[in-house]
Amino acid sequence: MTHNNFYKSSLTALLLLAAAAFAPTSSAALTAYSQDFEGMTTNQGWPPNDLSDDGWGIYGFAWDADPTGPANLVYEYGPNDAANGEPGSIQSVATGQGGPEQGNVVLAKYSDYNNPDQSQGPCDPPSVPCVPNLYIQAITFQTQEIAAGDAGVWRFAYDAKIGNLVADSSASAYIQTLDSTFGFQKAVVVNDSTNLPIEWGTYTLDLLIDSTMVGDILQFGFSATSTAYRGSGVFYDNLSFSQVPLPGAVWLFGSGLIGLVGVARKRKSNLI
Repeated sequence: MTHNNFYKSSLTALLLLAAAAFAPTSSAALTAYSQDFEGMTTNQGWPPNDLSDDGWGIYGFAWDADPTGPANLVYEYGPNDAANGEPGSIQSVATGQGGPEQGNVVLAKYSDYNNPDQSQGPCDPPSVPCVPNLYIQAITFQTQEIAAGDAGVWRFAYDAKIGNLVADSSASAYIQTLDSTFGFQKAVVVNDSTNLPIEWGTYTLDLLIDSTMVGDILQFGFSATSTAYRGSGVFYDNLSFSQVPLPGAVWLFGSGLIGLVGVARKRKSNLI
């Protein structure tokens, strides 16, 4: 898909499924990731740019109603590498929004304002594929692949504050796993970013990876949805993705449970 047709061609779990088409950029193993965006340049436009070089991808959905409630998917578009500011962007790096812990440069995430199907009123001239008054959901994400040694709890943490998001727009952060063959969702955890305060806060999402997910896609990132070109911006910074170390006592307790299960099964078999 070319850059020229990308922009025209959830908060529920289903809103994020099609992004599985974006192939993993890492080798088959989850790796820790962190990003504070310091040193990145604003408004670089189409890839290559600082965001695309850092592995960020994008995907879009068009809905006939607010997807936080009942809605039908009209079409989807993508995937592609992330742009950094205009032209054609659904995210950028921004300055002047950080606090003492965020520094000078942060990530600004918003919906696809280049998509004309957000417009109100009839199409002029009436034609296909012009579909007015749609809710356009744009996601910005990182992708990795799960390997056999990755079992455990993985955490996506980030700082966030509200931007220019207004009524009828919504935003979220998420982490999920997707079946690598068919793209269906196996697990997802979502944080709603729609009602964030104007002050920076720190937020976390924890996802349990198990042996059934080996070879599948793991994805984490941000979603923004708007209609009629209403504001949908949220600022993010200090991103991190890492495995949560569990205390030794927890592993010992888990091993004890497994042992008890084995004893219970053995005793039951002796009764047959």
